[in-house]
Amino acid sequence: ARIDAEEVAARLARETAAAEAAQPIAPVEEPAVEAEAESEPAVAQMLADAMAGHGDPDEALDLTDLDPELVDIFVEEGGDLLDHSDGLLAALREAPGEREHLIGMQRDLHTLKGGARMAGLAPIGDLSHAMESLLDAISENRRVMDRITVESLERGFDRLHGLVQRVAKRQAIAMPAHAIARFEGLVSGDLPVTER
Repeated sequence: ARIDAEEVAARLARETAAAEAAQPIAPVEEPAVEAEAESEPAVAQMLADAMAGHGDPDEALDLTDLDPELVDIFVEEGGDLLDHSDGLLAALREAPGEREHLIGMQRDLHTLKGGARMAGLAPIGDLSHAMESLLDAISENRRVMDRITVESLERGFDRLHGLVQRVAKRQAIAMPAHAIARFEGLVSGDLPVTER
């Protein structure tokens, strides 16, 4: 019975997300449409589940195959890149058609991905790659910059910040499979909800 309940919940969340994805981003000052407001908690929960730090190990970061100095350099540069991207995303929310902000975030994520992979931090590199792929799809007009996309990017950047902070504290990090699947689903149009 549990599997059936999860399948029903996943299908309902996918249908809600698909309906939301068709909506353009509403400017902050405009009142929300009543139907949209009713479904926002379900969408917000779906995003939170996909981007949350499920499964981060409660142990120290294994530095056996890592260069601690390279990890420290990555943490410093990664934090700067993510702070810069946060500003670009806020500007993009205000002006969704502004390509300079989109290109800047693509560049930041590409650099973050390369740095993470060079430092041996695959979870950060893989999530950065998935987010970069979504921005590529938007840049190539295969995906629109709707409210769900913006909220997913915001959650993704929050998750990246969390992963970088864990590395800075020498805490182990898990592969953010739920978040990566979310971005892959946004690129393909499937909008999957993965089980926890």
